[in-house]
Amino acid sequence: MLDQLPDRSGAIDLVRLVAVAAIVAGHTFTREVTQDWLYTWHVAVFFILTGYLWTPGRPLATEVSRRALSLGRPYVASFLVLTAALLVVRPDGALQKIAEGVGGGRFAHMPYVTLWFVSALFFTAVLFRALERLPYPVGVAIALAGAAAGWMWSQPLSHTPLGIGYVATCLVYLFVGDALRRVRALIRMPLLVGALSLGGGALLVVLGWAAPLDIKLGDDGTPVLSLLASSAISIGLILVAESVMRPGPFSKVCTLLALPLLTVVLLHPLVLWLDVSPWVQFALGFGVPLLIGLAALRTPLSPWITGQGRLRVSGS
Repeated sequence: MLDQLPDRSGAIDLVRLVAVAAIVAGHTFTREVTQDWLYTWHVAVFFILTGYLWTPGRPLATEVSRRALSLGRPYVASFLVLTAALLVVRPDGALQKIAEGVGGGRFAHMPYVTLWFVSALFFTAVLFRALERLPYPVGVAIALAGAAAGWMWSQPLSHTPLGIGYVATCLVYLFVGDALRRVRALIRMPLLVGALSLGGGALLVVLGWAAPLDIKLGDDGTPVLSLLASSAISIGLILVAESVMRPGPFSKVCTLLALPLLTVVLLHPLVLWLDVSPWVQFALGFGVPLLIGLAALRTPLSPWITGQGRLRVSGS
């Protein structure tokens, strides 16, 4: 299977693996254990990666169609799977929970708690593409204004259908990633810069200056400082990973394991119903959806389950 992998950065895929593991850990362990160290960056890094990997100049209609396929199909498929599981395991009050799940965003409760991330990423990416038509400083100003709106009116913005209001908070992270993309070639010592960035962001958290984020709940942390901390940690992870990762089998394995990570994000809430230890929940929540996604990669259902194209055996 490693021979049929798409041409992707193993370093970036390693960051994705670490971030999704952090998301699952944030749901399976107590908030006292995970909030400060994981919530600050584990979702923000995906929006920063979207900006970092951005392809400029794509038509807006193409952006909408591509995102609708890569994000929309897994969203719909996982919603159906989660709904079936809800009706079997927790049928009492299921209709209300399904209705809340349809509303999406913060309205959605167990087992639909991660759907907001997919819809927020879709709307934010589409808006970022639309802003390409404007002068870059104007786009940055709009993103900063959105971040300010997120701090001032986080509750009403987080209670919008499908979480479209999360765009106010998330757009600035795409600009952070895009800015890193633009200056990446100028960074001569990425390992050192990455380590300093990672350490600086962590220091803001340790000192208590930057409160952790919970974007889904409309908690954008400490104005400015939480944004700086989450961005610094995310940038540090990217630069360190790119500095230490080398082409080879490990890089390819990281890419293979990263392909079905959207499956893990969307389906791992099902294990939260299990009355087992947090470590078992974490192992099952990460491992079982990952195995489902890996198995799906070779089937026609891959675009619906993983958001990725089907991996085909050479010659088939």
